[in-house]
Amino acid sequence: MGTTYAYQDVSQSYTQHGRFLAQTDNLTRRRIAVIGDKVRENLSLPDNPINEYVDIGGEWFKIVGLLESRGEMMGFSQDDIVLMPYATMVSLQGNQARTDIQIQLSLSENTEVEYVTQQVTSLLRNAHDLDNDEDDDFIVQTAEQLMSSVEDIIGMVTIVIGGIVSISLLVGGIGIMNIMLVSVTERTREIGICKAIGAKRHHILMQFLIEALLLSLLGGLLGLAIGYGLGTLISRSIDGFPPASIPLWSVALALGFSGFVGILFGILPAAKAANLDPIDALRYE
Repeated sequence: MGTTYAYQDVSQSYTQHGRFLAQTDNLTRRRIAVIGDKVRENLSLPDNPINEYVDIGGEWFKIVGLLESRGEMMGFSQDDIVLMPYATMVSLQGNQARTDIQIQLSLSENTEVEYVTQQVTSLLRNAHDLDNDEDDDFIVQTAEQLMSSVEDIIGMVTIVIGGIVSISLLVGGIGIMNIMLVSVTERTREIGICKAIGAKRHHILMQFLIEALLLSLLGGLLGLAIGYGLGTLISRSIDGFPPASIPLWSVALALGFSGFVGILFGILPAAKAANLDPIDALRYE
């Protein structure tokens, strides 16, 4: 990414080794780079890679700085980054390549964001020679707008996933109930024998509820294994995709919901088994 010396303060990106880009680097179009720690690891460079050279687009760049590690955000590494002087990047791209420009502003706490947004919009419209009836050919976004967009996307994804999960739980619950009903029918004589030798109604009820619970938990474990396997396969097949991981709270939540569905849809078969008349059950063929 091509940038200027001001990027350091705006993005709060500071170097742990070497220096950041200077204004003279842009003026002279120097072939230098500041890299993140993830890039250093991927290129198998030493812990202090200053004065090492890397090939970028067929050109050799000298590393003058290594950024402090910033970890991951939303599953993506913030250390997988290469910075070079903006003028250097433009000169390498040539006139045929289109350059996407992003300008970041850092405001003081007492600054009116809306006022600055209006001023920036007016300045860019004048710079682009846009008439009053013409639409903006650029986008001005504040941090609040970006967060609102992210929250809207997360909300829509949550609704879609929630709907899919609800349908899956309903279908799975109906499947468990049908399996248990068939099991009750096939084991009618067994239930009659158990009642004949002293088994109480609640004993039969608990037996079939436990069977439904175990069946649903087994399905939950199988689903977790399949999900983790697919996630691992996707993360390994897509370069730069974050590795698959299953936090313990999600495992507990998945198994908890599975158990709840098993008990909920197992009540009807268990009640049917518990209410069987032992005499009729022993006569069943």
